[in-house]
Amino acid sequence: MSAAVRVDVKRTGRRFDAEAILELPASAKTVWETITDYDGLPGFMPGIRSCRVLEREAGAAGIERLKVEQKGEFRFLLFAQSMTVVVAIEHEAMRIADAKAISFDLGFLKRSAIEIFEGRYEILPSKGRGKSAIVPLRYTAVIGLKMLPPPSIGSIAVRQNLEAQLKAVAAEVARRSGRA
Repeated sequence: MSAAVRVDVKRTGRRFDAEAILELPASAKTVWETITDYDGLPGFMPGIRSCRVLEREAGAAGIERLKVEQKGEFRFLLFAQSMTVVVAIEHEAMRIADAKAISFDLGFLKRSAIEIFEGRYEILPSKGRGKSAIVPLRYTAVIGLKMLPPPSIGSIAVRQNLEAQLKAVAAEVARRSGRA
């Protein structure tokens, strides 16, 4: 049983702001373990071939800082572009995973395509308890491009890619909680 996913995307020039809330029938622990399973991402996340934690540091007030490298591809219609991105991530345990890309390599586009990428998962208070618990997971992203895409193409590409990724998260949460 996988959650319905709808991503709202607002475009301002070269910047895209996206938001989605998934209602996941699982425990907050299962949701957290899924969204922070960097070694396991290639097994369920479309477009990610490899993912590895380069650095991990426990910080003050329960904040954990990581540097993670992801390799894969960005797809839109028949177009696929290889990519390597290094992301700085802060975890506020069992609540927030906040990621900011610190370097991009997009194959032939090199560093000329993306100016900013920030993504944030936030686990909201559960609805219900036990087997009937529903965990709302809020995802927001900011994507800033260096080049201006055609009017409707950019929003469609952002929405399609984020919807595919969030559907994969929902399906993996359902699998891990025995509700697939």
